[in-house]
Amino acid sequence: MKKSNKPRHIPLYDIKLSKQTLKSVNDTLKSGWLSPGAKVAAFEQAICRLMQTRYGTAVASATAGLEMVLVALGAQPGKEVVTTPFTFVGTVEAILSAGATPVFADINPHTLNIDPDEVYRKITRHTIAVMPVDIAGYPANYRMLKKICDAKQIPLIADGAHSIGALYRGKPIPKYTNAAVISFHATKNLICGEGGIVLSKHKAVIDTVKIMSRHGLTSNAFQRKKAARWDYDAVYPGYKANMSELHAAIGLGQLAVFEKEQSLRRKLAGRYLKNLADLQPYLELPTEEKHCRHGWHLFIVKLHLSKLRIQRDTFINRLAEHGIECGVHYKPIFYLTYYEQILGETGQYLPNTIYAGRRVVTLPLYPSVRLSDVDYICECVAKVVKKYGR
Repeated sequence: MKKSNKPRHIPLYDIKLSKQTLKSVNDTLKSGWLSPGAKVAAFEQAICRLMQTRYGTAVASATAGLEMVLVALGAQPGKEVVTTPFTFVGTVEAILSAGATPVFADINPHTLNIDPDEVYRKITRHTIAVMPVDIAGYPANYRMLKKICDAKQIPLIADGAHSIGALYRGKPIPKYTNAAVISFHATKNLICGEGGIVLSKHKAVIDTVKIMSRHGLTSNAFQRKKAARWDYDAVYPGYKANMSELHAAIGLGQLAVFEKEQSLRRKLAGRYLKNLADLQPYLELPTEEKHCRHGWHLFIVKLHLSKLRIQRDTFINRLAEHGIECGVHYKPIFYLTYYEQILGETGQYLPNTIYAGRRVVTLPLYPSVRLSDVDYICECVAKVVKKYGR
């Protein structure tokens, strides 16, 4: 590892838009059409090709996409969705907004993804779906999850907010699910600023979500303009949850550099893994098994707190003193005030989630980070853990 004494400032996120994106956005602004139209349709087709999925509809956010999928599957009071408590609030928010109840299954302590054995134990006659989350871009155990869901005749819905670019046994995540929802939030591997897409091999699911996302109407303004017909109908209770032309334009521009940026993410992650390998008495590194390709949305390390004389917050503060911004992905859902109050979940039977929630730290990982930045970060991590190691 090459050492450097020069102080730096390395943020947790830093967004750089491609030249293709700026052109795509300018073209859209000049077109005079900003509501869903040709750009959205082109973006949907491009993502379907990338994810090797036949049907897809772009939506305002991944959270909205998850909610609409669940509603389309019949979510209502009394129905349950088995999911992970180690996730962003949007996962649980979507379940509750759809009218169902989240049922938490504990996680694998190494991958941070939902444990299929725990999922099996939590399924009841009220379960309408199982919803794993691919934490940091690492695929859940879809072979076992699909086997369980097929046997129980329950839909498998992937919260794939992190997992664009990931592969499970050589295939994108939607290949294993009844539906998968990808996020294009401004911090994701492929960004639109805001937005998401629902992907499925089932045309009926996508057709239903597409109509729901535009207030339940049978057509949108662009379609009526193109067909020179004004007539429309409302056939579902709907949402205002479509993607705009501007967001699709950003996505199309970023698609032009997506593979290049994914390659950079893999190189940066590889450098982290190499540099931090000797520090594993103090921290656990991300897992990447042979049958999986990590999407590397995030680089999450797990501190071995029994080997350190400090807690996580002090570790993060010490790195901040070196100009390195870190994050935490995630605080368990049941520790968040609102969800603790309405769900009544204490985490008593979710020990892996509780432990992960105390020790995970996210280090900077995005295309504009340099290899020399990673070397500097790792050098600083080494200084901190060795100073405070037991």
